Amino acid sequence: MDVLSLAGGALNASLKTQNELQSLTKRLSSGLRVNSASDDPSGLAIAESLASKVSGLDEGSRQIQTANNALTVADGAMTTIGDILQRMRTLVVQARSDLQSKADTGNIQAELDQLRLEIDRIAQNTSFNGRMLLDGSGSSVGALPTRVLLVTNPSASGGGNIIDQSVDPNMPAVAPNSPQLVQSVSVDSYDPVANALNLTVTIGSQQATFGPEQTSPVQIGNGTNFQPGFFAPTPGSPTFYQYDQFGSYVLSFNVGTLTPADVGKTALIVTLPAQSKAPGSAILVNTGDAEGSVVSVDLPGVSSVNLGVNQIILGDDLENQGAEYRLDYAIRTLGSTRAVVGAQMVSLQDAAQNNNTTSINTQASESAIRDLDVGAAMVQFTRDQVLRQFQTRIVADADKMSQGVATLVADSIVR
Repeated sequence: MDVLSLAGGALNASLKTQNELQSLTKRLSSGLRVNSASDDPSGLAIAESLASKVSGLDEGSRQIQTANNALTVADGAMTTIGDILQRMRTLVVQARSDLQSKADTGNIQAELDQLRLEIDRIAQNTSFNGRMLLDGSGSSVGALPTRVLLVTNPSASGGGNIIDQSVDPNMPAVAPNSPQLVQSVSVDSYDPVANALNLTVTIGSQQATFGPEQTSPVQIGNGTNFQPGFFAPTPGSPTFYQYDQFGSYVLSFNVGTLTPADVGKTALIVTLPAQSKAPGSAILVNTGDAEGSVVSVDLPGVSSVNLGVNQIILGDDLENQGAEYRLDYAIRTLGSTRAVVGAQMVSLQDAAQNNNTTSINTQASESAIRDLDVGAAMVQFTRDQVLRQFQTRIVADADKMSQGVATLVADSIVR
């Protein structure tokens, strides 16, 4: 190989090594294997997609935590409402004692009214970052219509299927605009002459619009569910219709098939008002996992109307008993609502944990593509430095040799 060819090869190799050193210097200074599209075109595209996934998951985790904080606020407010309901029930139990004076009852009623107002204040004002939480605007569940609580065996006198819904599932039925009512039905005795059961039906209301309490004796044929001389109930045509003081229909119901064995049994029908909710639906939280990937958070309204305690007005024992059952219903309803909220909090925590795990694993995949193996890069960098020095020495030596050859040629020409 002549000197010029050796020098040219060494020079080309030196330039290539220099380029590699520049690239390695750039990678070592940034810590990245892929700094530009030219470093690894397909790898860069995959790494960018994975980086987008990671950033979405991380933001989704933050949003999930924010939603969990909102549920914590809601649960704290419902805890206070639960304490209020317990206090209201205690007051109603106190009011059912005949040892209370009129002044005592008036004081109890005043406290009940204030406690109800406080429930509504909490339900209407509890918010998180400007978003109302307990007015129903964060729920996709529709408001329930006017409905009833059917209580069998409310006392120690017995129990059984006195109020019957097998004929017509819609019975007992409450008129939409009726006041809140409490209806008691008791099987008092058996009349062997008439071969019928003697019942006492009493209906009253905590609201003055209904009028005075109404009590009626009724007979039901032995082994039947209707009055002697009448027809058996059919769907839409119940055994009994109840009316207020103005003759407006308020309540209807069927009785079960009664026999002398049912003497002593009692039942109560306690009506509940139609619920209301602010416009809105369940709160959606983007998890960042993929486009359209969300978790739903549902927070129903817990106003006094929705809990059925908007009209806790003390009256006689029957009406106070109805108030006590409404409060029992409210406490159970609120407890169920808090259980659902707690389950949603657990679900959000699981979603956040899953996000974090997915984010870590996805980031590891991106790192495998984009990040630099520093150890291997340093080995290559050191090798290229040595090689570069060697190549530079070869070029320099070749240059000296070419200069010597040129001198010899020049001397021979002169001679």
